[in-house]
This record gives sequence, structure tokens and C-alpha cells, in this order.
Amino acid sequence: MLLVIEKAIEDEAKKRLARYSQSQYYKHKYARVFTKRTGVQAIMKPHELPNAWCFHKHFDPRYCLNHAKFLARGLWNSLNSGCYTPVEALRRTFPKASGGDRIIDAFSVPDAVVAAIFAKNLIRRNSKIFSDASYAYQEGRTNLDAILRIKGMIEGEKIFVSQYDFSKFFDSIQHNYLWDSLAKDTGFLTTNMERMVLSSVIRHSWRNLDGETGVRTVGIPQGNSISLFLANVAAHSLDRDLEKISGTFVRFADDSIVVNLSYEDALKTSQAYARFSDRSGVAINSKKSTGIRIFSSVPCEMAHVTDFTFLSYKFTPDGVFLSDRILKNIKRRCSKIIYNNLLLHLRQTRKIAKGRRGKGFVDWDLVTCLNELRRYIYGAKRQSVIDDFLKNGGKMGRMTGAVGYFALLEEGEIFRKLDGWLLFVVRSMYTYRVTLLSKTNKSTRALKGLSDAELLSGNWYNFSKVPMETSLPSFYTAWRAARKNFAKHGLGGVDSTGEGYGYE
Repeated sequence: MLLVIEKAIEDEAKKRLARYSQSQYYKHKYARVFTKRTGVQAIMKPHELPNAWCFHKHFDPRYCLNHAKFLARGLWNSLNSGCYTPVEALRRTFPKASGGDRIIDAFSVPDAVVAAIFAKNLIRRNSKIFSDASYAYQEGRTNLDAILRIKGMIEGEKIFVSQYDFSKFFDSIQHNYLWDSLAKDTGFLTTNMERMVLSSVIRHSWRNLDGETGVRTVGIPQGNSISLFLANVAAHSLDRDLEKISGTFVRFADDSIVVNLSYEDALKTSQAYARFSDRSGVAINSKKSTGIRIFSSVPCEMAHVTDFTFLSYKFTPDGVFLSDRILKNIKRRCSKIIYNNLLLHLRQTRKIAKGRRGKGFVDWDLVTCLNELRRYIYGAKRQSVIDDFLKNGGKMGRMTGAVGYFALLEEGEIFRKLDGWLLFVVRSMYTYRVTLLSKTNKSTRALKGLSDAELLSGNWYNFSKVPMETSLPSFYTAWRAARKNFAKHGLGGVDSTGEGYGYE
């Protein structure tokens, strides 16, 4: 175990160092791109280490990497003696898009390692105890597994759909309730050492960068691996109550969907959630919870819903679609890529560097723009690989990118519309770029706008010395490839967790 802890400390320290190195890389990359595109020397801000590294030496990955053996021995001794206590967590507050704040408690490198090791063991040992309808933080279960379950749930002439969301689920769970949930008669398997670690983590002390301090007396810390196990433990009693009611449900952390065939069973579902709220101390979010509704596209004898969203999918009586929020996110991401490549630096400096344009290839910034769009939409796949896979059935590997997660959509019309939108935005921004260049750089050869046909085919690029894929990538093509790969390989052939579309 000592060697396992030492190796885990080294890995965690390297991971944090890599994260910091990546952020520095992108800062320098932006400066190089700025200079390359504008011909103006970029001004770099003075180099600064992250504030967290100065918070405590155990937060500094350089120190932890150099003293991994010493730290591992200290951790193992404290765990064996039953006196393990985490270093003060660094508390930070971030605004939520829906309003309010999210509190994140970051733990030191050694404490994060302890949490990760024990959480992994606890989750594996107790995996069979959790409900089959629980999909969050479970090995071997993904977001798309939950979506497939919901698709099977909503097939029927008349069903009652209940959707409940909790307010500050992680921050509100009562500690006494957690210990009652982990009692021996509940079936959860924990050792004395694991219970000691669990107690130390949920009652940890914290301090923020302003010097304010405190000790957690309620809730579980977001930012700690053990909280993933405890979140499922907290909701286990709710899962058991729902399993006793006729119908079916899906829960992903604190979000859940329940389907009942009768109003009486739907009422029992509502009562189960109310009991859980009273026991755990977690309030139901009335703004995000729809309560009991008939799932129908036409008005009924009682309140009804024509659709509901879950894990970025929108479910309707007519089928499954892309959620409105994710559609906006995809458009926002594409617009950002296009603007940053074609207009950002030009509008900032009113200049463009020599060599960014040339005979036969028109505009290097447009080439970069299309490459970044292709990487976002296709993942790491080239257009030629996807075309060969669709035509000849060749090997392609797992389909990632912005569309890989949405392989369960049976109709691709929304992606055809996205293709039309993307073509319009690229053409419009490029036309505006040409206008700005004509006004700001009189001495250079004026560029011409590109037609839809030229953008779609990519035949505007004619520079044989540097082969490039310059056709406009297609959401619809990516969806077709994802569907085909899903049909051949199941969830293993697509992005089953949403990593591709989720980043901003």
C-alpha cells in the first residue's frame, strides 16, 4: 500500500504540473499566433505561479514530486494509527450560470490521492448494492446508458413523467443522515480505516485566499473523489423507495426522471421525494422540478409536458432530439472559433502580417479556422477517413467530437440545419474580414469573398506544397458516421460521456 500511495502522489503531482504547463503553453501559443498573424510583437504578462501552490507546500506539485516517498510514509502511518486529518482545503467560489454560487474545496496533492484511492475501492466493492437505475460515478455505466434506458421508458400511449432537481445537493446533505445510510444494516461494506477517512474528509477544515476559515458541518466537498461515492450513498434510500413503486426511473447524481403508468403511482413518487428531502436535509428545487406531468404533445385533462431534457438530450413523444441548451453551446463554440481566427486580431490591430495571404491559397487564417472547426466537429478524424468509413466501411475508431455523443438521435435534420448555419456564419465573417482588409491595408492585393460552393468543396485552396483539407466540415456527416459506428460497435464506438461537446 505504501508503494501504491507513493506512485499515486507522483502521478497526481505530474498531472497538476501538466495542467499548469498546458495553461502556460496556450498563453505562449496565443502570443505567437498574435504576432504571426498581425506582425505586431505580443506583450506577455509577467510569469506567476498559481496562488494555490503558495497556499500550503502540499499544494505545490513540485514539492510533492520531490518528497513523494516521505509524504507517502507519513500518510500511511497516519492511516494505520487512525489519526489521518487532511490539510486545510482551499475554498473557492464560482458563479453558476443558473444563478448563485458553487463552492469548491480543493484538497492538497497527498489528500487528493488518499481520497482517490479510497473512493475507487469503495465504489468497486459496493457497486452491486447501488440501484441499476443509478448511473453517475459508477464504473461501466455512462451517460448514454442512461439515455438508452429513458428511451425505453417513454414508449407508451399514456405515461406520467416526474422530473425532480435538488437545490445544492452536495452542500446540503446532513452528516447524521450519511452515517445512518452507511450503517451496517444498510448493506454498505466499509472497513474501519475507510470510515475514519470518510469522517475526516466530510468534516474537513477549509480556508480561502482571503484568510477566512471554517470547518465543514454539513454537506460533502465538491472537488474530492470520495464525494462521488457519498453522493450515491446519500441517494440510495431514495432509489430503494422508487424501486418499490410501479414504474421506472433514471438517476444521474442529483438529476432524475421517473416514469409511471398511473397517477396514483406518480403521487407515491412525489411522496418518496418529499420523504427523502426531509431525511437528508436537501431541498427540492421548485424552479427546475416539473413535478407530475402527463407526457403528451397535445393538451390533456391535467398539466402536461411536450418535452423534457436530460443529459443534453431532449425527449418528446415523437422521438429524441438535441437539447436547446446544447444547440446554443455548439453554435457558441463554432462562432468563437470562426471569430478568433478571422476577425479578432484584425479588429484589435487593424493589421495583418505579410505571408498570411498568398497566391493560390487565399488566406492562411481561413485554413486554420477550418482545421479547428473540423477538429471540434470530427474530433481527431480526417475528412478522408470519415468518407471512406461511410462509403466502404473501413476502420475509423471511436467517433468523438461535438457530434459523437449524439449518436442516439435517429433523425439528422437538426445537423443539416447546423450545416446551413455554419456555412452562413463562415461566409458572413469571411466577407466582413475581406471588407476590413480592404479598408485597413490599401497596399496589399484585395481579397475576394468566397462563394458557398467554394467553401463547401475547399477548391479555393490550391497550394500543392502544403496539402490541406479545406472543405467545410459537416455536422450531418459526423452524425452519419457516429450512427454507423454505434450500429457496428455499440457505445464503445462513440463518445458515451459527452467529453467532445462539453468543453468550451
